[in-house]
Amino acid sequence: MEDLLSEGMRVRRARRKDLAAIASLVCDASESRVQVDEAGVMEWLFGKGLMVAVQDGSLVGVAAWQTENLVSVTDEFYAFPASVLVEAGGALLAAIEAEAATLMCEANVLVLPAWTSEATRSCFREHGYEGKSFEELHRIWREVLGEFVSEETDLMVKRLRERMIMAPL
Repeated sequence: MEDLLSEGMRVRRARRKDLAAIASLVCDASESRVQVDEAGVMEWLFGKGLMVAVQDGSLVGVAAWQTENLVSVTDEFYAFPASVLVEAGGALLAAIEAEAATLMCEANVLVLPAWTSEATRSCFREHGYEGKSFEELHRIWREVLGEFVSEETDLMVKRLRERMIMAPL
């Protein structure tokens, strides 16, 4: 799964040896709004898909996602420093979307803290994501997202399939 995306940029699954670097990156990228320790990152590692972007040997991005009922939900997404946001962010999104497509997911939904920067939102829009309210989403998607959404979160959605799957696979 490890892919060379450009000179020095790679996306791969996270490993146990990445825990400290991921915790540090999350703190830096969120400007200390999110404090997660190695045990918290370990929960992401064992409970979700956890991808990292690595440039020239340094971890520069991380994203955690999971799927349920044909919806991929990305609820952790960080890149640091800001200068790598577009490249690392795009690479992480592409990796998640590829994995979600193999699982027949209809969409990838980004669950973002309300304080997410405009630069990050712009990066997501450049990669085909649209801001949506919870009420705008299909009923089945709302059922999946119910545990992820709060009044302090925003949603951005990218459809991965034109048609919804209405019968069991």
